[in-house]
This record gives sequence, structure tokens and C-alpha cells, in this order.
Amino acid sequence: MNDLTLWDQPEEKWLSFKNARNFARLYELEYYEEWCSLLGEEYKNKESLPDNIPQNPDVIYRNVGWKGWSDWLISPSDKKIYSSFFKACEFTRSLRLKSKKQWMEYISQKNPLNLKYKISIPVKPWLEYKDAGWEGWSDWLGTKIQFKDFKTTKKFVRTLKFGTISDWKDYCDGNSIKYGRKAKNIYACPDIAFKNNGWKSWDDWFGISLFSGGEKEKPTGLLEGARHCRCKGLIYSCDICDGKGYYF
Repeated sequence: MNDLTLWDQPEEKWLSFKNARNFARLYELEYYEEWCSLLGEEYKNKESLPDNIPQNPDVIYRNVGWKGWSDWLISPSDKKIYSSFFKACEFTRSLRLKSKKQWMEYISQKNPLNLKYKISIPVKPWLEYKDAGWEGWSDWLGTKIQFKDFKTTKKFVRTLKFGTISDWKDYCDGNSIKYGRKAKNIYACPDIAFKNNGWKSWDDWFGISLFSGGEKEKPTGLLEGARHCRCKGLIYSCDICDGKGYYF
């Protein structure tokens, strides 16, 4: 039974909710702020909104299908799931970028480096994370943080005696009971931050040797059913073990 009254129905000049939503999704927008920019004709490469689609769909269709701006702008199959602000921010700081312009140049690349690290970052982090940690560009890029230099950081890291990149990831993510939580002035991705400033390899960073008698050392204490990975947990983006050193 349809409980909608005559007052709930949109005026005839508007497209039906589903047809209007399908058309709105063609603009490939993600955020309400982008919708406002569309209405202000700020996008030179996008056509203006047709007269039969309301500028305030949240009001016109409030009782006939409206589920929020995310639903209005993006179909479920096209929704992107981004990494948490903390993880995305830690990665971004390791890039050592200095400005929003450099960030936009980086993220517009065909295959930005974060994909290798399996970190999903939005093109417009200021919109995606506006209520989830965003504090401005200097915080996002870490330009006001006095990061420790390569030698100082490596010397400290070696005192912690990490065994695998999985341990390092937990440490950086604040999920390690054994090592505590990484200080803010230490890069989460030293292989990126120090690529041209001293970086050699993960085993050098941790201060361990991959070799013993000509054969790779193998991690011990695996969970039941787990198998050793050939990378020994020292390849950050290993497709087999994801840097843990073992797989099932």
C-alpha cells in the first residue's frame, strides 16, 4: 500500500527519482561539495544540470527514494572503499611532498605508488576525510613534522629487533603490543622516504641477515597450517604472504 500523499509526490516537471539519480551518477561525482560545484558550473568539462533534475534532490525526493548524497552520486557497484585516514596519511607523509600541487600531480598518475602498497587513497582527501581526521595540507603531507633522518631512525629501529615487515606494519598501525606505537616523526614507509637517502633493503633496515650458510633463514613459530613464504616477510607488497612471512 502506498502511504504517500499528494504533497509527498514530486512535481511533474521533475524526472522520477530513479531516472534522475541514474542521470546524476553519470557526472561521476563522489561528494556533496562536488555537486555544489556542478551547480555553480565550476566544471568546464561537464554539462550543466538539466532543467528536469532538481538542484535539491534531498528535498524533492525525500519521501520517494532518497537515501543520501553518496547513494545519489554513486551506484553501489562503483563505490570506492578507501584506507583509513591514519593509514593513508602515514603513507602520504612518506612521499615527502611539499604542496597540494605536488599531491595532485602524484595522485593523478596512472599507477601511483600507493597501489603497490595496497593502500587506497582518494583524489580529494580533504573531502573524504573531512570528518575523519583531516586537519589541513601541512598535517596531511607532514611538512611541519621534524622527521628523524635515515641513520638516526635506522639505529633506533634496530634496537626494536623486528623480524618481518608484518611486525613493522603492526608497529606503524599501532597494533603491536610488543613494540608499542611508532612515533609521529618516523616514516611508516622508509623504503619510500629514504629511497635516495641511504635505503638499501628491509634486512638492512631491521639489522638482520637473510642468509645463513648460503640458505635463507626461515621464520619459526608459525600457526598451525601455515607455510613459510620465500620472501621471509621482507617484501612489503608480496602477493603471496602480504609481508607476513607465511601463508595458508
